[in-house]
Amino acid sequence: MKNILLLTLVLSIVVSCEDPFALTPTDIISQNVVFEDEGLVDAFINDMYNRVQFHMTSGGTNINMGFINSWGGEHRNFAPWQAAFGQVTNTPYDEGGARLLDYWPYDNIREANVFIDKLAESTTLNADYVSTRSAEARFIRAWEYFEMVKRFGGVPIVTEALGPDATEEQLFVPRNSEKEVYDFIGFEMDAISVLLPDAADVGGRATKWAALALKSRAMLYAASVAQHGTEQLGGLLGFPASDANNYYQQSLQASKEIIETGPFSLYRKNADKVQNLIDLFLDETDNSESIFVEKYSFEAGKNHAFDVTGTPAGFGFSWNSNYPVYLETMEKFDFIDGASGKMDFSLYDGNTPFDPARFFGERDPRFRAWIFYPETTFKGLPVYFHTNTVYTDPADNQKKTTSKQSGFIIPGSDGFPGACHPRHAYAGGNNPTGLLRRKHINPTTADGQRSSTDWVIIRLAEVMLNYVEAAFYLGDPNGDMATILNDEIRDRAGMPPITDITEDKIRQERQVELAFEEHVFWDLRRWRIAVEELDNKIKHKSVWTKDFDTGNYFLTMEHGDKGRVRLHPERNYYYALGLGRIADNPNLVENPGY
Repeated sequence: MKNILLLTLVLSIVVSCEDPFALTPTDIISQNVVFEDEGLVDAFINDMYNRVQFHMTSGGTNINMGFINSWGGEHRNFAPWQAAFGQVTNTPYDEGGARLLDYWPYDNIREANVFIDKLAESTTLNADYVSTRSAEARFIRAWEYFEMVKRFGGVPIVTEALGPDATEEQLFVPRNSEKEVYDFIGFEMDAISVLLPDAADVGGRATKWAALALKSRAMLYAASVAQHGTEQLGGLLGFPASDANNYYQQSLQASKEIIETGPFSLYRKNADKVQNLIDLFLDETDNSESIFVEKYSFEAGKNHAFDVTGTPAGFGFSWNSNYPVYLETMEKFDFIDGASGKMDFSLYDGNTPFDPARFFGERDPRFRAWIFYPETTFKGLPVYFHTNTVYTDPADNQKKTTSKQSGFIIPGSDGFPGACHPRHAYAGGNNPTGLLRRKHINPTTADGQRSSTDWVIIRLAEVMLNYVEAAFYLGDPNGDMATILNDEIRDRAGMPPITDITEDKIRQERQVELAFEEHVFWDLRRWRIAVEELDNKIKHKSVWTKDFDTGNYFLTMEHGDKGRVRLHPERNYYYALGLGRIADNPNLVENPGY
């Protein structure tokens, strides 16, 4: 059984029947005992790991696993009643707060503060053990602050657990500046990276490299806010533009240390580019690219339902096909000969033929690995997305057209259906988009069973892209930006080198390589182009017609969100803390525009 971060503490509860009024609790373990026992300390910190939102898994059957990606316009959830559709489109994010995007984990931060304070008082535990576990708690605490600062800007930095006798001044903590929060994260990662081990003793725990990787990511975000954002509220939001290079340099240095001295390399086990990229997110045996993962095990009771909801219809599971991909996402993936993947929209007229061998087969292998498209092979069988088929009937030699007849087999074919499964193209009006997310889908998960597949939170390719972006804005100080981008990331993907590296090409590469990994939305925000890319912008679905005689496809472009659009006005670069929090703490200042 895989090592798993589960709360393993088992309390032996003994209740006296003879004295029902006894005042001595028998189901509580004293703090003095907890922090003198390694097993109890491990149980405590395991629980903290489990409570952190390293990636979104909320919602019934974990259907919010697509929420952040939906916000970024990569794909959405199948049905409007799911928050990753309903809360993303036609929904104003106003003074009421950040809705499902909200994250205010001060309960978790308090637990981390208690842990750090009390563990330091231990008189019996090994000093190295105390140092390592305290550093892990600091990693967890810093992660929570990063999740808040990218939503709200400056938030209160609290590093002590307040007692019941705390004063109002101690309780009603004002906001720190956004700069102070990012500096806190950077300082903490510097401090704990020398305390954490190179390799965790239990899978899924923080290491030196995870700390440096969090710094790589967070400092890049800080640099972007400084370069592209604006200072507001006396520094509670934003940075001086002159700070950008400092944060780029910090991100670059953290990334460089991982790339040059860390025990990681891009995953290249399979010579087949497409299969290799599929396996990258499924292989848990000596995966050389994974820096930090969240561990799952069905048998141990910690699991998720991504395979249950995401597997294409017809391949098992009662609910499926839940993450339809937009046409615009497909177009971000260029062709292996370097041609742009973005087409003239006038070609999507339902009459222009597209040769699938070119249109799909010669597109970036990352597209073919991470998106289900017409006639993708999955579990040894094709996945279909066409709504109808044009064919010549051998019975009378007449040209005919099927229409949404998934049970009809084209005469003379080897089982080719007249149309795909309804959930892939036309069920429920225009819910499907004619493409589906494949990244993270594990074909070995048993039908009806929740998933044990670990979730990669940070991997080397992201760190490399962080390095490339920081190096670009710093003028490529080490002269290796092109090498890392081309000889590592694009070569592994089977794509030609980029000879003229520009801001736009670096951004496109991130959106392709890190697709569906909860990066695109936050990247659009830190680059301050979310308004341009998301606000009132229509995303489209692909409607496919198969020409059985020629093997080609015709593509018609239609509105992909049932007539809805995303709303991302300028004020949403910082979400509202919300009326409730402002009422609870009079020292909190609300963000502008709410």
